[in-house]
Amino acid sequence: EPGPKWYERIVFGRVSSGQLSQFCRQFAAYLNAGVDYDRALSSLGRQYQGTGLGPVVERMRTRIKAGSTLEGATRPEQNVFGPVFQSMITVAEARGGVPETLRMLSQSFESRQRLIRQARSAMIYPIIVLFLASTIALLLSIYLLPMFAGLLADISKKGSLPWASRGLMAFSGFVQTIGWWLLPLLLIGVPLALLRWYRTSSGKAVLDPIVLRIPVIGAIFRKLDVSRFARTLASLLDAGVDVGGAMDLTAQAIAMTPIRRDVAAAKRPIMEGRDLSVALSRSRWFGPDVIAVLESGEETGKIPESLVHVADDYEEQVSHMVKNMGELIQPLLILILGGLVLFIILAVMMPYIQLITSLAGG
Repeated sequence: EPGPKWYERIVFGRVSSGQLSQFCRQFAAYLNAGVDYDRALSSLGRQYQGTGLGPVVERMRTRIKAGSTLEGATRPEQNVFGPVFQSMITVAEARGGVPETLRMLSQSFESRQRLIRQARSAMIYPIIVLFLASTIALLLSIYLLPMFAGLLADISKKGSLPWASRGLMAFSGFVQTIGWWLLPLLLIGVPLALLRWYRTSSGKAVLDPIVLRIPVIGAIFRKLDVSRFARTLASLLDAGVDVGGAMDLTAQAIAMTPIRRDVAAAKRPIMEGRDLSVALSRSRWFGPDVIAVLESGEETGKIPESLVHVADDYEEQVSHMVKNMGELIQPLLILILGGLVLFIILAVMMPYIQLITSLAGG
C-alpha cells in the first residue's frame, strides 16, 4: 500500500527535512561509489531503522528487488518525498544523472531544514513568555479578580466607578457566571481549531491572505515562498524537466495560496512564448529585485543560475529576519504584559483615589 501507515506515524513520527537531506546525500554517495540500488537501500534501511524513514526505505528496497525502477519504487512514497522529488528522479533516471540529482535534492532539503530550525529557536522564548502570561492571567481571573470585584462592588454603592473598574467587574462577573474553564478552553481550543481549519483548502484560501498582510510575519512567509519557488524551479530545470511541468510542480511546492495561484497563472504566458520575468511581473508577490535578476538570467541564458542566486539571497534575508524576530516580539510582549498590569492597577486604585478625593472635598 502506498505511503506510510498510520501506526508508523504514531510510533516513529513524521519524516523530517533533515532526514530526507541526509538520506539523499548518503544515497548519492553510495551510487557514486558503484553500489547498486539494493545494497545501498539495504544499508540505508539499517541506518534509519527506528525512524519514520526506515519503513519507507525498506518498502523501496522491496520494490527494487521485485524489478521496479527507482522512479517506480519512490512513486508510492510521494507523500513522504514530495512531487518535486518524484519528478526530478524520473527525469534523472531517464537521463542517467541520479547521483547529481540526489545531491541537488539534498541541498534543497537541507536549506528547508535550516530555516525550520532557525524559526523554532527564535520562537522558543516568545512561546514560553506567552504561556506564562496566559497562565498568570488565568490565575488572576480565577482567584484575584473576584476579590477585587467584591471590594469594588462595595465602593460602587457610594458612587460611580471609573471605566477601568467597571470593565474589571464585568470581566470578573463573566468568569464567575460562565465558569473559569472557558478561559483555558478558548486559549487552547481557538488556536487548535484555527490550525485544523488552516489545514483545509478553504481555510488556507481565507487565512493565507491575512497572514501575508501581518507585519514581519507576512514578509517572512512571502520571502520563504519566493525562495522555495526559485530553488524548486532551478532544480527542476537543471534536472531536465520541461518548462510547463516545472511550473506546475513549482506551484505545488508553494505554501501560501495567493503566491501559488500567481505562479500557476504564470505558466500560460510562458507557454505562449513570453519570458518568465514578464509573466511574474504581473504578480505583486515578486519584487523588482527578483524580476531584475530573472531578466539578467534570460539575457545571458542562465535562468537556473539566476534562480539559485535569488533563492540564496532570499534565504539569507529570511535567516536574518527569523533571528531578529525574537528581539522584535519581546518589546511587544512587554507592552502587552505592562498594559495588563496597568489596567488592573487602575481598576483597583482609581476608585480609592476618587473616594479619598471626594471625602477631602466634602
